[in-house]
Amino acid sequence: MANTHRIPNKTLILRTSLTALIILVLGLGMTASLAYAEASPIERSESVALHTGDWLSVSSNRESLQIVEIRGNMSASKMSSPQTYPTHSFNFTSDASSRYSIRLTFEYPSEYGVTILTYGSDTTKQEQASYYVSSGQLLLTIDLNFEALEPATPASTSSIIRSFTSWTTRFGDAFPLWVKLLYILLGIQFVAVGYKWITFENSTRQEDSLVSRFDTGNLLYLWCEILFKFLLAAFLVIAVAMGGQLILISVLKFMFLAPVNMLSLWDLFVLGFAAGITVIAYVWKVFLEKTFDLKPLFQE
Repeated sequence: MANTHRIPNKTLILRTSLTALIILVLGLGMTASLAYAEASPIERSESVALHTGDWLSVSSNRESLQIVEIRGNMSASKMSSPQTYPTHSFNFTSDASSRYSIRLTFEYPSEYGVTILTYGSDTTKQEQASYYVSSGQLLLTIDLNFEALEPATPASTSSIIRSFTSWTTRFGDAFPLWVKLLYILLGIQFVAVGYKWITFENSTRQEDSLVSRFDTGNLLYLWCEILFKFLLAAFLVIAVAMGGQLILISVLKFMFLAPVNMLSLWDLFVLGFAAGITVIAYVWKVFLEKTFDLKPLFQE
């Protein structure tokens, strides 16, 4: 009977020992992992582009900056040089176009923060990045590139002319080809007829000793009258053409159910532009008429 009770006791002791051993191994593993995690530093990198004369500032709310390593053209650089480390901040600038690699090592036993700021030559301030570290070491690598600020060149006369030409081309593209041809043909016709009429009137007045020839003000008013009539005629032709096409398409589609694809003449911008410049020409003509009292010339 004694032998039968010893075997379960030995088995229980063996199981208890194995369980304790497993718990011990797991505990040691977790402790080692935590210790390794606390010992391994945090590594971060940033790329910053500045103009020559701008400043880079890296600061911490604790005295956690331990080491600064810089690689690049040091003859053109300026930096803050604290008497002792650790310190709170590091400032750096360059007067020439160059690239630098800056490696900063931060370490503190409790929580701390690190901020990267840039200051422009025009006193502008910008935050590039910020970090929060609960404790331990932070390895920060900054790829810093300084480029020369391009001088502002005043706009030359040629560039102004090119800009005006480009704007005129884009403005002309808003009008259909048939509208451009209409304005060109009507403009040539009205200029030719107006020139012949004014020349005939001048010669007639020269032969009549009682009536003087047209002076500069009279000629300006007469040409404004011709311009207004030209623009009015062009506006009426455009309105009739667009209205006729609209009526024709409406009849074909709604009465005969015909799928019609005609050249689109309907354009509210073109119609509005034609009406606008016609009104402006009329207002200018009335202004000359009321200001210089030129209306009686047409009544002689």
